[in-house]
Amino acid sequence: MFKRVAFASFDGIVVDSHFGMADMFYIYDVIENQSVLFEKRRFARNDSRCHNDENFEKAYQLLRDCDAVFVEKIGQSAANFLIKKNLRVFEINAQIQEILTSIIEDNNSCVVK
Repeated sequence: MFKRVAFASFDGIVVDSHFGMADMFYIYDVIENQSVLFEKRRFARNDSRCHNDENFEKAYQLLRDCDAVFVEKIGQSAANFLIKKNLRVFEINAQIQEILTSIIEDNNSCVVK
């Protein structure tokens, strides 16, 4: 069950950013049957190279309170880094609201009534 999720997006509507090039992450809280935009977080890399261990750590620090991050693409080394830090990573190109709806439906299917 996800409680807080991050989306790499240029416009806040579609997951359309490569993890290493993402400038903005939209953070949502998923609470029972709804999702709420928690905040927008800007990511400033240490330099222009996206495959850099310092940038991986900096990105993790930005997202460490999240359960999962959704990106259009992510390199294997960056994905492995985040997974080792217990952050789930998903590659997808879809609308954020569609993903949130799916998360809510999946979370509800796990609830014992």
